[in-house]
Amino acid sequence: MSTISLIGFMGCGKTTVGRQLAQVLQRTFFDTDAVVEELEGKTVFDVFAAVGEARFRRYEFRVMRQLLPPICPCVMACGGGLPCASGAMAYLNQYSVTVYLQAPVDVLCARLQGCMAQRPLLRGAGDLRGVVEQLLAQREPFYRQAQWFLNTEGKSVEELCLVLQALAEGDI
Repeated sequence: MSTISLIGFMGCGKTTVGRQLAQVLQRTFFDTDAVVEELEGKTVFDVFAAVGEARFRRYEFRVMRQLLPPICPCVMACGGGLPCASGAMAYLNQYSVTVYLQAPVDVLCARLQGCMAQRPLLRGAGDLRGVVEQLLAQREPFYRQAQWFLNTEGKSVEELCLVLQALAEGDI
């Protein structure tokens, strides 16, 4: 039984699916963004504003290294940019089963539309679709280093958890 690390673009469902999967598997759930927020005492947006993206990514990378390898298997939702940090995917793949949660740009935009103000890379973006497409194109090569890909389009959280549960239990 390995730790499951969920990666993918913001809005793809890492936190929602990860939280429910952890309950199903009776494991601890970690969200790297939430851990950074707890350690820094600020929201991701405020940390970004205070220290910039590069330093935020270093915080996130440090959190990942503190969580992996875990004492007990867990479920971890990684921030959308974490896999792009130098060496992050190699580390994630070494100490966990990595799953890229994929969603089409239209779905991502629909999910992100209402929360752009809380997303540092989207706040003030006049062309949400353009920003999502640009960022996704930059991140996709890193996401594609995951061990497993799971298309989330048209699937409920419960359906996704069933697939991930089978993966976690070695049935796939």
